Amino acid sequence: MILNDKTVIVTGGSAGVGAAAARMFAEAGANLMLVARDKKKLEAIAEELRDKTRVEIFAMDVSDPDACVDLFKKAQFEFGRVDVLVNNAGFHKRGNVEDVSAADLGKIIDVNFKAPVMLSRIALPYLRDAGGGAIINVGSLAGRAPIPGSAGYAASKAGLRSFTYALGFELADSNIKLAVVS
Repeated sequence: MILNDKTVIVTGGSAGVGAAAARMFAEAGANLMLVARDKKKLEAIAEELRDKTRVEIFAMDVSDPDACVDLFKKAQFEFGRVDVLVNNAGFHKRGNVEDVSAADLGKIIDVNFKAPVMLSRIALPYLRDAGGGAIINVGSLAGRAPIPGSAGYAASKAGLRSFTYALGFELADSNIKLAVVS
């Protein structure tokens, strides 16, 4: 896969799956906009990858709608285009529903479902301007076969899976591809 001069935004890009995806995209030559809340962790992964490709960071909470808009403006300014959005940021608070705080249940939905929906909507005009692209949503097997102690998380990931397929149908005649990875 060659992604020279393509720009990839990776949320949750400072660790785990997001950092692994960033490394893969860097090897393929993509410009990277890495997003996470922890600026120090973002700086560390960016420094690791800068010898391979251009990397910018954007420290933010993906559940902040204004920050989501600013993210795409910065990516466009820095790289001139956006070609791929990887919605990887996630939050999970394990426990039975009645034992998890309302704030944590809300955060699960905000980060795992609402943020990818918002970010996907914001991404569409940028992807169209680039002539097409992709949105990759990181789901979970819990969204397909939920387990006890993860009801809110499973619901958020099931919703993300359904959203991905529905948006894929909406964009079937475009050059924008959708995927959900569990």
